[in-house]
Amino acid sequence: MNSYLDNVILLLKKLGIAFLIFSLSRIIFLLFNTSHFSDVSISLFFYGLRFDLVSIAYLFSPLIFLQLIPFSFRNYKWYNILLSTAFYLGITISISLNLIDVAYFDFTLKRTTTDFFRMVGTGDDFFKLLPHYIVDFWYNYILLVVLIYISRFLLKKYCQSSITKISYSLKNYLFHTLIFIAFSGLTVIGMRGGLQHKPLSIINAGQYAKAQNIPIILNTPFTTLQTLFMGNIDLIEYYSEEEIETVYSPVKKIKSKGNHKGKNVVIIILESFAKEYVGGFNNGKGYTPFIDSLLTESYAFTNAFANSGRSIEALPCILAGLPQLMTIPYTLSNYAGNQITGLPKHLKNEGYNTSFYHGGANGTMGFNGFVGVIGVDNYFGINEYTNKDKDYDGSWGIFDEPYLQYFANELNIKPEPFFSALFTISSHHPYTIPEQHKGKFPKGNLPLHETIGYTDYALKQFFKTAKDMPWFKNTLFVFTADHSAQSNANFYKTRYGRYAVPFFIYSSTGNLKGTHTEQFQHIDITPTLLSLAGKSKPIISFGNNAFDDSEKFSVQFINNAYQITVNNNFLIFDGKKTINYYELATDSVLSNNLINNLNPQQLIDKNNIEKLLKGIIQQYNNRLINNQLTIQKK
Repeated sequence: MNSYLDNVILLLKKLGIAFLIFSLSRIIFLLFNTSHFSDVSISLFFYGLRFDLVSIAYLFSPLIFLQLIPFSFRNYKWYNILLSTAFYLGITISISLNLIDVAYFDFTLKRTTTDFFRMVGTGDDFFKLLPHYIVDFWYNYILLVVLIYISRFLLKKYCQSSITKISYSLKNYLFHTLIFIAFSGLTVIGMRGGLQHKPLSIINAGQYAKAQNIPIILNTPFTTLQTLFMGNIDLIEYYSEEEIETVYSPVKKIKSKGNHKGKNVVIIILESFAKEYVGGFNNGKGYTPFIDSLLTESYAFTNAFANSGRSIEALPCILAGLPQLMTIPYTLSNYAGNQITGLPKHLKNEGYNTSFYHGGANGTMGFNGFVGVIGVDNYFGINEYTNKDKDYDGSWGIFDEPYLQYFANELNIKPEPFFSALFTISSHHPYTIPEQHKGKFPKGNLPLHETIGYTDYALKQFFKTAKDMPWFKNTLFVFTADHSAQSNANFYKTRYGRYAVPFFIYSSTGNLKGTHTEQFQHIDITPTLLSLAGKSKPIISFGNNAFDDSEKFSVQFINNAYQITVNNNFLIFDGKKTINYYELATDSVLSNNLINNLNPQQLIDKNNIEKLLKGIIQQYNNRLINNQLTIQKK
């Protein structure tokens, strides 16, 4: 080959290999995560090519530039080595990023974005756990080698250059330059995902698949690139400043329930404890005999939902009434330095001693910094635990049973009234339990089921110890999970069910028992507990008091789309319009999107819910940007 067009042909072959590798990666991703998807068709792979185009245009732009630059030195041997290096660099990054979600998707249920790498840089948990990841996800490294080998084989077989040094005329240079400019333009179009008005974004995947199957269409290099420079959210103007306060306001006047005023408040946050695992919420089918028995003596919330999907996002929701409605976790965002008044601060103002316990490494996911901002006086991590060499799980921190015993004894020396939150760790990958307890708990059919049983047992032992302590009868115990995890049942795999978590409040006095069937969410915890504690001052919270007559809802943000549930209506909103609408009473697995077939009443309901959601989004964005998350003193 000795013409410039031969370079174009070589480039097209190399890009063809890249598209093939992206498609193979998508197939592998689907095979390893098939339980999370339904009604998968070949069309999803076809639509996915458009998103692959964007990633390939970015990652292989150095190759495109080097392959087509209109100068004669492209024909030298050293330059062909440079071209191969550019190809292998692009293909290795592509494969590596896509393979992250072969294993990681099972935990997050979304394609990885750049906040994953920010979390890796927060604390040293990732490096401690790396040996376990290498062992548990060994197949990923084999897949990496296999895909790189396939790329290398195809490159050597079909893309070998036999270009010899030739002389170039001015005419040649002009012709080559025109081709170079044309391909540069095509590359830019590829980076945009087409000629449409706005560049292709994550949310556009919703045009081609139902919400549950969106991750199949996307690819991890695309979601990573899309969020690479995301750190800010935009000011929203759905409504005027006067109108927004009538649509939705996070300024809440707490109506005191009063009969628990002065009681200690203990929140136990259970790691990865999906509602699906709790028998008391699933007709006895579960792995939590102690929690099931406790539920019969508690005030149980049967429709409780997380507002986030990861531990790093959970604390602002649970302890400060702030949902996770942006791509970057609040604690890693540009707004993490905002003034914010959380539940601990409100209780501290009422004379409470405040503390937070987590058996993991100090600084994990920025917990110590965040709880300090929201009013926690004393943070306790693994550094403060005296028997860490004996009780260390080898990965995350202290096993739940000894740590909960330590927690009970710590509470015994707190001045009352006190607020304290504890975050468990054992029901987290790599799902380790102490040697003496192995084989005692049902293994189920998911790796974490056995650790769910262990944590349930640890809670039973905690209560055995705590019930004889003087503070026990004067304490409200609040139980929830940071987020859900892997699921078996189809309901819990949907965009609605995947956020279902246990939530209940226990008081040994027996004067707080019953069932709450309305929507409840993590951001409702702060106003609800303040109501029980007898507070009656206004606060900033995006949640509602479960015990007042406000309209109940739950809201989440995933794959760059917002979703909200009001009564039995579930709506997905892309920031401009509603793209999915379901009636949960007759369609709990979200199989029938009604958005194009709404009857008059459904249309009214849809418009009202969308209006509420837009109000929430506007208040959320604008208050974060303007640092208005606290009540302003006049």
